[in-house]
Amino acid sequence: FFGSGLTLPSMEDVTQQALPETCARSRAKSSHRDGWLELGQLPSWEVFDLVEAFYAKYHDRMLKLLERERGRWFEDVEETGCRPGSVIAKEISRRFESEGIFLTAVHASQSDDASLDYPVTGPRFYVSVIPAAMRRGPAPPPPADAASILWPDAKDENPFPRKLGNGRFHHFIWKPDRTTKCTTGVVTGGFTNGCIQDGMHNCLDRVASPTVVIDSEVCHCGGPTGPNGWTASCTVQLCSSTGWEALQSFASDTLLEYVCPIDFGLAGPWNELSPESWIKPWVDPVEEEKKRLSQGGKLRWRVGAKVEVEFDGKWFPAVISERKLDKTYCVHWDGEETFSNAVPLVKIRAPRWRIGCQVDAEWCGAWYPATIGKVRNDWSYQVHWDVDGTCSYFVCHGSIRPRNSPSCCRSAPAPPDKLSTKRSPSEISTASSSGSPSRHKRIC
Repeated sequence: FFGSGLTLPSMEDVTQQALPETCARSRAKSSHRDGWLELGQLPSWEVFDLVEAFYAKYHDRMLKLLERERGRWFEDVEETGCRPGSVIAKEISRRFESEGIFLTAVHASQSDDASLDYPVTGPRFYVSVIPAAMRRGPAPPPPADAASILWPDAKDENPFPRKLGNGRFHHFIWKPDRTTKCTTGVVTGGFTNGCIQDGMHNCLDRVASPTVVIDSEVCHCGGPTGPNGWTASCTVQLCSSTGWEALQSFASDTLLEYVCPIDFGLAGPWNELSPESWIKPWVDPVEEEKKRLSQGGKLRWRVGAKVEVEFDGKWFPAVISERKLDKTYCVHWDGEETFSNAVPLVKIRAPRWRIGCQVDAEWCGAWYPATIGKVRNDWSYQVHWDVDGTCSYFVCHGSIRPRNSPSCCRSAPAPPDKLSTKRSPSEISTASSSGSPSRHKRIC
């Protein structure tokens, strides 16, 4: 499963205008009684258009990266109990963070073979465009025909236990070409809030429509993958006002920061705004400091250090000329006879390594000579190890230092016990996946 998602909470004062009252009531009853509804045609809404635009832009790129790392899909699963694909998803997310795109590994795919107790067959990946959508401000309201199906009762009271005409969380799921049919499996009327009960696999109904609305609290699962091993769908997730209240009881405060509200007074195109107008989630200062340090920041700079300094949103080369008592710095701009005073620590970072730079890089607690092969926007690098010709695909900035630093090993590192053996340079050209500076492997 490969999806693009958008979560939009807090729907209020929904009216019914586009559909006749009897038609809207009939569809709402089906949705809230059964937990799903085949729509056929996707309603017209800027939010749907945005998800499809991101799908067209990122789908092939994500698929290529995931296929390249197929050999690492189950990395750390046995050792840490993480979901299949989570290690790769985290690494790929770092590459797209600046674009507001995140990849996560959700519930794994499982076989329908009951005799083997439904074994896990592979990961399922979910692409979230929430941070990118938040750069456009609140979302415009949905069309009245869609709203009347989702929230026919404006008050939305007492949603659990569920009452006819009340709902909390809904998904619009559709195929990107708007023609191919979704094959999601649903347990009609199975409002168990995710709890699987005996016999449910025998009660699955398969939807057969290019667009379907599914209540998140009804048991459902993805359909079979396609002939090439992948199935792609787009989805928009929404919740009602009461749903938003319920969500706060079992979702973390950090997660709730990554939602996009709907503004029923909004009119006009939903375009990206200037950065000062973005909806910005609260960020833990401790985590923000960790991120700064991982991207070239330091706790203290020495006089004479060559650095990059932010000025008007851009970074320029400079040299530290003085450290002030208030822990700010005086910097002289490279190539100029000018300087700036009182530059705060957060606006100073180390220069990035350039392709071809000969450095020492860390692997399994030791340092080895290497050469920078690729530089990425997330401050990670691909490095080629001088001692044996292999490479590591994701090496963070803090794990690289200037060449010939003290305690650098000059011989090929021996793999730790119970871990995969490094391949020879002759095998590298046929390798299908890249390694990382982890305890598992270090392979091109």
